[in-house]
This record gives sequence, C-alpha cells and structure tokens, in this order.
Amino acid sequence: MAKAWVARSKDDPKKWTTFWYDPDGKQRQKTFATKTRADDQRKRKEQELDAGTYLDDRLGKQPVTAVWEQWTNQRKLENSTKKQYRSILNTTIEPFFKARSIVSLKVADVEQWLLWMERDRKLSARTRRQRFSFFSGMMDWAVVNEIIGRNPCKKVKGAGSRAKEIREHKSTARRLTTREVLAMLDAAPPRYRAMLWLMAGCGLRLGEAMAGSRDQIDFKAETLRVDFQIAEDGDTASGKNSAIQRRHIKARDEGEPGRSVPLPPNVAFELRRHIKNHGVWGPERLLFPNVTRTGYLYASYFYPRIWMEALGKGQVKYCKAHSLRHYYGSRLLYAGVPENDVADWMGHSSTDVLREHYHYIFEGAEQRGRAAIATMLTPGADDPTEATEVA
Repeated sequence: MAKAWVARSKDDPKKWTTFWYDPDGKQRQKTFATKTRADDQRKRKEQELDAGTYLDDRLGKQPVTAVWEQWTNQRKLENSTKKQYRSILNTTIEPFFKARSIVSLKVADVEQWLLWMERDRKLSARTRRQRFSFFSGMMDWAVVNEIIGRNPCKKVKGAGSRAKEIREHKSTARRLTTREVLAMLDAAPPRYRAMLWLMAGCGLRLGEAMAGSRDQIDFKAETLRVDFQIAEDGDTASGKNSAIQRRHIKARDEGEPGRSVPLPPNVAFELRRHIKNHGVWGPERLLFPNVTRTGYLYASYFYPRIWMEALGKGQVKYCKAHSLRHYYGSRLLYAGVPENDVADWMGHSSTDVLREHYHYIFEGAEQRGRAAIATMLTPGADDPTEATEVA
C-alpha cells in the first residue's frame, strides 16, 4: 500500500490533492493549486514517514501562545511558577507573536523578539535570557511532541550570554552602605524591624524572614534554622488565585530541608526585644504575623507599609528588599569568610552564584587587591607557600 499519492481534487478538478496515511493509519489529505506542489508534499510526507519524523501539519498551525499554554499545563508546576509563566505569556510572548503559528517561526523571528524585548520592553539582559531559556524549553517540548520539526532557538547566537548579563548587572547593581542599612533598620516600623534585621544580618530572603518563628532560634548556640518560607502558592477553590501558606523550603539535598545560619549578637538582641515587646503568634509561634495578628504577612502589605516606610524615613534611595540579602553576602565575602560557608548560609547550591552576583556588589575590591599584591611583593614579606622550619 502506498504511503502517499496524488490525485485530482474532487471538489475542484483544477486543483490537486495529496493523500497519505499517518503513523496511526489514518488517512490525511491536503489540496494544492498545482500538481507540482502536491507532488512535493507527497515526497515530503513519504520521507517523513520513512525517517520516522512525521509531523501533523494541523498541530504546527497552532498559535505560539496555545503551545505555550499546553507546555505550561502539562508540567508539574507550583502556582507561583504558573503565575510567572502566565505573566511572561501576557507581557512578552502574546504582544509580539500574536497569532503566529509555531511552525512558521524562523531564527530571524526569535532574534527580532529578543531585540524587541531589549529596545521596546527595556528588559534587562538577565530577564531576556530567562525568557529566552523558557521559550527555547517550550520549543524543545514541541519538537519532542511532534508539533514542529526543529527548534529555531538553537541557532540563535548570543541570546543566552551569561557574560553580557553579568556585565550589565554589575553596572546597575544597587550597593547599600552600612550607613544606609542602619538608617533603614532604625526607620522600620517597630513591629517588623526585627524582620529586616534577619534579612540584613542573616541573609534571609523576604519569604524566609516572614516565616520566622521562635522555634527556629537557638539563642544559646547562636544559630538560626532557616527551613520555612511564606509563599502565595496555596490551592484555592477556583484554582485561579494563589492562597498564602507557610511551607518547608525545597531541599537541595534529600534529608536537608533547610539550613543553619550564624546568629550575630546584634540580631539576637533585636529578636529578643521583638519577642518581649510583640510576642509570638499561633501554634507555629510566628514572629511576624500580619498587622491584625490573624494570619500570615502578605508581600502586598510588606512593600508599601513596611519597606517603603523604612526607605522613606531612613532617607535611603529606592532599592529592592533583596538588596539586604546582597548586603549580607557581600559583607561576608569582604570580611574574608570562605565562599563555601557563605554559599551554605545563604542557601546557594554552589559558589558560582556568589562569584557572579556578590563579589562586585561591595566597593573597594580593586583597592584591596592592589594593596594585597603590593604587600606581598615586598622583600622580607611572609610567604604562606614556603614551608616553615620547626626548630
């Protein structure tokens, strides 16, 4: 039985129709204006069937946006990640590609999309690289599921340039000084001041600080256990909006749900004062519940009512709350704390993140480097590489 053949169209004798059987044995057809085009289709389908690369033309005609939604829905994602993917779709994919079919995309289209995100949307190199990575992942999924035959992102050069991202981030990084941090801490609302101390003095992320509880603090051992975070990622009745919840932090290694962080004496002092003045809340003995003490603290309350107040009253130029975590990491590195320890305390999987995002945040590294080399290249200077003779 022939895999594909050509015959005159029954609906219009002037046209020609290509017929073929797909891998499932179902007969498919497509009509063309000329016999030459119909025969080209026949040859193409025969080659696909012989090579095992058959594609259903109807699937490839789907809009890019529809395939993105399919890719998102078939993955096991948390609600917060689904919201992020939906935002990417609404802000950078649908506005550019509109109703374009996924099979029609060429390398040039992806390159134009990247340029559009940079020039029209003014997105940072890091954000563009992230979106490109997600988009390429979606295209890979489409190839595996036989929606398209190739991923045009594979031939796009420079889209995932990590070096360019790092250079751009270095030039725009917000470097908080100790004076600014102390001014913010002093200006923060008393009920939540200790939470900012945890972020600046223990390197906690915002969600981790909001989830802080009395049971995580060991004043005697001078350590803080970081194993919970507040996330707007709970299930709701409608499934549309995320509900807030306190949950375990994802473990980097099995059996290690969180991390242990040194508790500096000044942070411990602030925590003791907070507990004395404001107590704890609920069975989890939460340190920082919402202002009415009826539930968890929402980020939508934190930013305008806590963070912006601390910046305003402290007369500190705007920066994100994550800047306190950057301050923590950069100051530890500046003080000479080993990178492995800093990475562990901050919950990073490797020291690579520190090299890319923290080393350049603190100022004065160049001066310290010059001074160190100048000191070493001095007659009579101690050389740690030489073995010391023991009498």
